[in-house]
Amino acid sequence: MLLDFGLGIISSIMVSRIFDIPLSWWFVLLGIGFAIIVDLDFLVYQIKNGDPKFAYKHRNLLHLPLLYIPIGFVAISFFSLQVTVLFALSSLFHFIHDSVGIGWGVQWLYPFKTTHYAFLYRYHAPSKPTVPFQWLYSWKHEEVEALAEQHGDPDWIKNIYFKWHPYAIAELIGFLIALAVLYLVMK
Repeated sequence: MLLDFGLGIISSIMVSRIFDIPLSWWFVLLGIGFAIIVDLDFLVYQIKNGDPKFAYKHRNLLHLPLLYIPIGFVAISFFSLQVTVLFALSSLFHFIHDSVGIGWGVQWLYPFKTTHYAFLYRYHAPSKPTVPFQWLYSWKHEEVEALAEQHGDPDWIKNIYFKWHPYAIAELIGFLIALAVLYLVMK
């Protein structure tokens, strides 16, 4: 989640540079909002089901880039081109982030394919077997629940966000870099 905040900051900086507009705090906050709003489906899932163990299922609602980005792009295009591009870039960065590390990937080609795609590092429960390393993972939608049961961490929120481990450290570093860049740009 920290990295999503950082990606929203970086998106804001990029869009302000591309369009040669002054970078304001509201624009940065908007970029952060766009980078995390796609996880609104996690809150919907939690309210509906209450058990974070199977929270990967939340990615079946909004985590569908070929639908989410174009629909959002059209809906937001009534505001301004800069805000619309900020939405698209922040959302795209969020989906890329969700395709690396935790979770069971993103359905990048939905509605054409329901396959989940993930890249590089795969987090696993400390007490469960690891998924062998691959550059690209692809799982059929029907396989994800069995994979989560076999390799998933029922305490993933605590173990990922409240303990030091490579993924948490990478997210913190990414966030701190984004803050440093923001500081330099706003100076």
